[in-house]
Formats: sequence, structure tokens, C-alpha cells
Amino acid sequence: MKYTSRLLAFGIAAWLVAPGLAQAGSGFYLSGEVGANVASGLDTTGTSNDRASVCDEYINPRFGEMERCTGPDRSVGGRWENEFDEATGILAGAAAGYSFAGQNRNSPLGGFRVELEYFYRQSNFDQTADIPLGVGTQGQKLKDEIVQATDRIGSMTSHNLFGNLFYDFVNTSRFTPYVGVGGGVGFTDMEYGSVWARNEDTRNADGSYKISTGADLPNYDEIRRNLAKTTSVGQATLSDVLLGFQVLFGVDYAITESTSLGLKGRWVRFGSFSDNFIWNPLRSHAPNLRRDGSEPVSGRLKTDNVEFFGVSLNLKYHF
Repeated sequence: MKYTSRLLAFGIAAWLVAPGLAQAGSGFYLSGEVGANVASGLDTTGTSNDRASVCDEYINPRFGEMERCTGPDRSVGGRWENEFDEATGILAGAAAGYSFAGQNRNSPLGGFRVELEYFYRQSNFDQTADIPLGVGTQGQKLKDEIVQATDRIGSMTSHNLFGNLFYDFVNTSRFTPYVGVGGGVGFTDMEYGSVWARNEDTRNADGSYKISTGADLPNYDEIRRNLAKTTSVGQATLSDVLLGFQVLFGVDYAITESTSLGLKGRWVRFGSFSDNFIWNPLRSHAPNLRRDGSEPVSGRLKTDNVEFFGVSLNLKYHF
């Protein structure tokens, strides 16, 4: 990943600034942090239950005469793919934990602590990308009708609740480096939009029409006129609940016996994100294939695994 070098550099720096080493306080503690995150790029796959435009009653009133629109072998759906670059944003959180160091530093549990953590992150992609590839119904539309097909991702935010296990390298200095792992859940939202705009009703240099959909049908001129300049738009805030794990590391500096200030890094990985959305309008009309409101059309967007790297300043108060 693009930010792997940042992760390694931060980890090395944390170890270099902590050669002597100690822990500020023990037992129960509360902590808060604020920082920034770098989210990895996203590969997305969109799917839809839409059908060929000639099966849309608004576009082709004679759709009922066509076996491919009404027969048992009628085709439904298709997919498209896209990709987005990495994004940056804020990171903030709070935690309550317990350190075993104060019980018996010589015991096997002496360096361990456990923690329940909440953190919030916002990654601002703010990117619009042309759709380069489509399969099935969507591929046909890209070939025969579309002049503009784009996906957009605004921001991705998540409210996260994790349980963490740390090991503190306890020593006699004011510095305490640590490593940790955690697992939890992220309640995730993503701002998403997609636009598919059709060709105008004009001719190519060879005299053929730019919109070739339905060219083999007797009412092609009617289909072409109804389809020209139409637009399909999908826009929504998508939501999903993701399971994830994280690797944490950093160093704390004891300001007083009960207070420490630290620098913490984390790498977080969640599973794939997906949710449904509605095409509205669909080819510049209501989001269904029939004038009576039947056969509604919707879409679904899915990403690959969601990952980010975060760096934050951390303040702990030990009771």
C-alpha cells in the first residue's frame, strides 16, 4: 500500500525516542486522542437490476412485443467497476482501560493492559472518476448510449468500537513504548453518487445515429428520440456495519505520576463495504420500468476491504 512506508517510519521513530523507558501510573486509566488518518484507495463494483433500455416502457412503448423483454430468458442486471485514490482526514477518540503493571511487575501480566476504545474517523475522498468498464446491461449502455458515466465518493466516516490488548515495555525512564492489537466494529457511512448521461440525438460522420440501442427494431426512431439526452442518477449516503481489526504501536511520556502524553499509530482493516441505492431519475423518469410503477430499478455499490493508517496525540490519566 502507498502508506506502508509511513507506517514503518513512524514505528521506527517511536522506538528510537524511547531508549531508557518507564510507565506513568498503573491500574485504571482514561485517555483521549486527536490526529489524522490516511485511507487506502478503493476499488468499487456497482451492480444494478436495470434492464436494456428497449425494455423500458417510457423509452419503448412496444416493449411487450419483444421476447428479450418479456420472455423467461430475459436478461436482468449488469455491473461496472471503478477505482479511487487514497484519502486523508481527521481521527479522534477516547478509551477506558486497565493496566496490570501496578499489581506485580514481575508477573507474566505485568506489561499488559486492556482497553475499550471508541474512535471516529473521516476520510475525505472528494473524487469523481469516469467508469471505464461495464459488463452485461451496463456494458451495453456504455457502448451504445452513454457519453458520460461517472462515480463519485465524497467522504467516508465511521464510528468505531474496539477492544484492545496492549503490551507496555515497562522500565525506569519516563518513556514507555508499547504495541497492541484490537478487534471491533465500525458503523460506516459513505457519500456516493453516479451519473449516466445519454448521447444527444445527432448523427455520426457516416450518417448513422449516435444512439444505436434498438437499431434492429421497427420503432427504432421512436426509441432513439425517447432515449436521447436522458440521464440516470444514483445519489445517497450509503451505510454498512463492518467488522475489523487493528495493529497499534506508540510511546507515552510520563508528565506526572498520573498523567502521560503520547504519540500513537494504528493500522486498521475492515471488510468490504456495500449498500443499496435508488436510480432517481432513471433515464430522466421515475425509477421503475413500467408506467404503472412496477419493476423498480435500484443499484448496489460494493468496495474492496476498507483500510486506513492513523497517527494521533494521546493523553492518558491514570487513577
